[in-house]
Amino acid sequence: MAVKFISYVEADGIGGWYIKLKDTLEDNEVICKDLDEYKIKLEEMAAEYGNDIEVQWKRSKLLTPANIQEIQEKMDQLQKDYQDEIDQLNNNEVDFPNRDFSKEQTDV
Repeated sequence: MAVKFISYVEADGIGGWYIKLKDTLEDNEVICKDLDEYKIKLEEMAAEYGNDIEVQWKRSKLLTPANIQEIQEKMDQLQKDYQDEIDQLNNNEVDFPNRDFSKEQTDV
């Protein structure tokens, strides 16, 4: 069964925003100042559960329309990046720098 995480986007009081990421099983939470930090923290925390997680999103009523638009645009890009990564893995297009596969044995 997936572990539930809550991602709560809040206004920071100075025109910006941050994400409070909460692990509901361990009752542990971290503050992420942007989506790059959020991605890293989510991956770290999810790894503890074999990446079997469910993420629920909530947002503060204090966010401005500009905040919401910025977050949505960044999340759209993040989703696109994840999809590209998944597509690469599914198409076996993973880049292995400095690795010469011609000398490796295969089990075919």
